[in-house]
Formats: sequence, C-alpha cells, structure tokens
Amino acid sequence: MRRSSWVPASWIVAALLALTGLAFTACGSGSGSGSGTPGAGPGGPGPTVVRPEPAGEPRTVLLGFSSLPAELTSQSYIQAFATAAQYADLLLIQRTPPWVEFLPSGTISNETAETTRLETALLKQYSNLRLYYAIDPTDGAVQRSRLANLPSSVDVQAGFEDPDVRAAFVAYAAYIAKNYKPAYMALGLEINMTYERAPRQFEAFATLYDEAYAVVKGNSPGTKVFPTWQLEDLEGTFGQVHPPRWELIERFRGKMDVLAISTYPFLGEVRSVADIREDYYRQLRTRWSGEILVAETGYPSAPVEGREAVGTEAEQKAYLQRVLTEAEQLGFSGVVWFAALDPAFATTGPAVAFKDIGLRRSDGSNKQAWALWEEWARRPLAAGQR
Repeated sequence: MRRSSWVPASWIVAALLALTGLAFTACGSGSGSGSGTPGAGPGGPGPTVVRPEPAGEPRTVLLGFSSLPAELTSQSYIQAFATAAQYADLLLIQRTPPWVEFLPSGTISNETAETTRLETALLKQYSNLRLYYAIDPTDGAVQRSRLANLPSSVDVQAGFEDPDVRAAFVAYAAYIAKNYKPAYMALGLEINMTYERAPRQFEAFATLYDEAYAVVKGNSPGTKVFPTWQLEDLEGTFGQVHPPRWELIERFRGKMDVLAISTYPFLGEVRSVADIREDYYRQLRTRWSGEILVAETGYPSAPVEGREAVGTEAEQKAYLQRVLTEAEQLGFSGVVWFAALDPAFATTGPAVAFKDIGLRRSDGSNKQAWALWEEWARRPLAAGQR
C-alpha cells in the first residue's frame, strides 16, 4: 500500500530547524572564546573534537550529516556540528527562506543575523567540514505543491509567479552565498515533486533558478549549485503513481553543477534492503556523466508505523553498506545521511517515519550501523578529495 501522506525527510529537517531558531541563536557571544556556551572549545562556540586516527584504504566518497539535532536545544544543535566535524566531511544546513526579511523593503532580523554568526563561527572552528547549504522553499507537508511559510501578504496560489517572492528568493540566495561561501548549494529541493503536483509552479521555478544560479556564482564562484531530485518520485514509486520523469533533468543541464538526489527506498516500493534493485543507483551514472551527490538518504533501524516489515538495525546497516559501497564504486562524490542521532522529538505527524533514522540513538549510544560508519570515517580521503 502506498503512503501518499508521508513526506521526504527534507521537510522534517526544515520544519524542525525552524522550531529550534529561537533556542539555538540565543547562545554564546564571540566566536573566539565560546563564552556562554556550555562545553565550548577554545577555538569557537562548539566543543573541541578529535577525529579518530586514520586507518584503512583511502576513500573517494565524502561522508555527510545534516545539522538536525537530537533534541530541540541550542546545545544539541551545536553538538550536531561537532559530531559531523568528528565523523564526517560534509555538513548539510537546510532552511526555508525567511521570506518577509528578504521581500522588497524587508529587513534582516536579529535572529537571522545571529544564526548566521553562530553557524559561520562553528564552520570556522570545524574547518575540516565542507558546507552544503540547501535553500528549501517548498512545503513537504503537501508534497512540495506550494511554497512554505509565505507571509499572509503574499498570495500562496501565485507562489513562484509572484515577482516579490522571486526577488526574495534571489536575495536570500545571494545572502547565503556571500556570508557562508558554501562548497555546495541547493536552490530548491526535490523539484520533480513540484513538477508532478504543481506544474505551473515548476515552470516558474525553472526560470527563477536560472537567475538565482547566476547570482550565487557572482557572489561565490567556487560554490557548486544545483537543485535536488527525489529519486523514488523520479521513478514514479513515491506517493502517487506516474511515469518516470528523467527528462526533467535535461531542463537544468548547463546550469546544474551536480546531480544531487534524495533517496529513501523504504518510502517507495521497497520492503527490505534485499528488494532494492541492482541498478537502483547505477542508473544515475548512465544518466549523468558529471558529479553525483547523494544529498540526503537514510533507513530506519526500527519498524515504521504502517510498514511493520520495514526497519531493523541489521537492515539499516545493510543499507548503509550498500549505499556507501556503490557510491564509491560508481564515483559519486558524497553521501549525506539524514541524521547522526535519532531526533528524540520526532513523535507526531510525518516526522514519526524518521524517529529511528539515526545511526546512533538520541542518548548517544551506538546502533549496529555506527561501527560501519566510523570505519568509513577513519579511512583517509584520497588526494583528489582533500
């Protein structure tokens, strides 16, 4: 049975980080001393971390986590950065634009300025981390068929067709490019879902993307810019059934530096890792010769409500082994796991499907898959990826 009410994990990241805004921006003062932040290290607002000693053959795949915290506290949010710095190479920050601040005549809020200050200070402290910043303008709760969090002054039906919204999106993209200088930057997430459910919004976004792409490149030439694609929905197996939509990728060729996908096989037709087709990820290489990034993925370690056959610690480990091994074999640049630790607060609504997605429990104890992740994390990066 299909569960069309479920949403991709990216919506949960955006929604939960919006909830944490007031909590995590209130901490700390100067980025050098870490004053006001419990456990802060001498080099910044976060705790000092020591990466495990390198061991094993060099790897070509970057390992990534999102900044999703285990709990809705400032300390937990900062700890998500520290965990990534210790056991990964790439950090995903994902956020819906604060539209009202970037609309014409808008003003950047103290909250946004303080969030930027904190996050850039953490990234400076954890200098081994490369930043992947994802601007997430659409609402996953309705499968990306409309924009999220628009102010009441904006017609939600107009969406990307509204000139003020378009200006705000471009201005926000410029702000992130100038202030964060991310290694990777997504302008829109899982945009094929928008095509399927709101084709006019997709067409308006496609022209807006071209403008935002140019602005980001002008402010941060080294940033790799792209939209992301939802793999299960590209195949037509997530939510509503439809033909595959691989041709949509061609619309962005030439202004898409990376083919970036989100993939959650358990949200499609898969009931166990053994059900995942042999060509499931290999097909991406046949459709794109350039850089490919698994921009978001995960597998639950416990049964998911309504799909009791999905989710054990052994299955999670088996999926992690497969996605990392195939990413390396196929020459993908990186794999971003949804969350290092289970989000303890994901107890209601769509978030419940991801409450056991972490490789560690919310209290920091390890699941079976963690030893495998740590083994990969200890392998040194090959010369071409440093």
